[in-house]
Amino acid sequence: MDFTLLLLTSLLSFLLGYLRYRFTYWELRGIPQLRPHFLFGHFFRLQSVHYSELLQETYDAFRGSAKVAGTYVFLRPMAVVLDLDLVKAVLIRDFNNFVDRRSFHGDPLTANLFNLQGEEWRNLRTKLSPTFTSGKMKYMFGTVSTVAQQLGGTFDELVGSQGAVLELHDLMARYTTDVIGSCAFGTECSSLREPQAEFRQVGRRIFRNSNRSIRWRIFKMTYLSSLAKLGLPVRILHPDITKFFNRIVRETVELRERENIRRNDFMDLLLDLRRQENGKGLTMEQMAAQAFVFFVAGFETSSSNMSYALFELAKNQDVQQKLRMEINDSIGKHGKLTYEAMMEMPYLDQTITETLRKYPALSSLTRLASEDYEIPSPDGGDPVVLEKGTSVHIPVLAIHYDPEVYPEPHEFRPERFAPDACRERHPTAFLGFGDGPRNCIGLRFGRMQVKVGLITLLRRFRFSLPPGSPTQLKVTKRNLILLPSDGVRLQVDPVESRLM
Repeated sequence: MDFTLLLLTSLLSFLLGYLRYRFTYWELRGIPQLRPHFLFGHFFRLQSVHYSELLQETYDAFRGSAKVAGTYVFLRPMAVVLDLDLVKAVLIRDFNNFVDRRSFHGDPLTANLFNLQGEEWRNLRTKLSPTFTSGKMKYMFGTVSTVAQQLGGTFDELVGSQGAVLELHDLMARYTTDVIGSCAFGTECSSLREPQAEFRQVGRRIFRNSNRSIRWRIFKMTYLSSLAKLGLPVRILHPDITKFFNRIVRETVELRERENIRRNDFMDLLLDLRRQENGKGLTMEQMAAQAFVFFVAGFETSSSNMSYALFELAKNQDVQQKLRMEINDSIGKHGKLTYEAMMEMPYLDQTITETLRKYPALSSLTRLASEDYEIPSPDGGDPVVLEKGTSVHIPVLAIHYDPEVYPEPHEFRPERFAPDACRERHPTAFLGFGDGPRNCIGLRFGRMQVKVGLITLLRRFRFSLPPGSPTQLKVTKRNLILLPSDGVRLQVDPVESRLM
């Protein structure tokens, strides 16, 4: 009995000593850190606060006194970049030292462009880039416009002549689901007509259907995915989601090959890559992985951006009216909504960008140091070193709300992104789409579907806050993506029912 007690005491002492040592990693390297929890590092509070709030605490504590600070994801040290020049170095100037993100493994769908590393990522990025040129966007514009008209028709039915209070986040997600279904898969998803359509149910399931805490999901992505590299069965996605995308891609490929159909869309590019000779073509599973990430990255981020934009416009009626006038003037000049008319709406661009500043899809960008990386000391002392393999986080939301970068950051001001104002700021002060060679490959497509949707709605409807509604939106703490936890409810009235 005494021996057992002694053994347990020794093991506990060793464990506590090991943890104490692990959580002094940054201090031993001359990098400041907040005091960590003795078991979970700095992530023990993820049940009560969002991941972005933890990064904000580190940013606020050390911004101005250091270029980088340290924190911990459980036992793993994580560097938080605090200096915009260092942000530029990581994302652009020294990109070759920070090519990779920490990847997640355990399912065939994770072998996608967002998740791949090294040469696999470089090769695939080069092959997929032609899908997202301005020429391809112009080609897809008609398809997006058709779905946007269906969105307008849905609003007509729901709003009627007297106006109505609508929950917009789900409506916007149904619109973006239909757009991506048409442009990527050549499929009529019909989410706007049928809210329980299969594509829409899958989208809800990916982002909403989880009873696990965010702490568990971060643990799973941090550690269990590493076990998958060893061949152990670790599941990241539900098998039904994997089966759905494999089936949709297989059926689309078989139909296009059988009927000799070509639409010059995302699926056609994947088909071209599949047909490459010398055994280098994409497999069906690899095609499904790219289709999966295109769908996931395209529908939820854009629908949230539209919802947040309409919420801010409802709060700022002068901005809404100025934007509506620009839309009407440009369409009046061209006679109808065309690709060229859309491109001649600079205030719309600024409105979308300001929305992304306040509500970026991701609160941080992550990169892995591929080699030891020296950071000069701000006071001229010895440089600090990020060791090879260190996870580097760039706190996007904290930068976007830094009053030294954006004065009065909680105010919604599209004028911040007028050309002259942009030239006065640091080039990496806005990170709504990332930056550098690994920025969002689909940013043109995302902006186009958001623009066409907003143009369609603002021409026909006025948005305002319902009486007694909150003036700030709550963000869910159960997802790494910044999603509105309670939806976005707004009063919607036909423009004709009020004075312009």
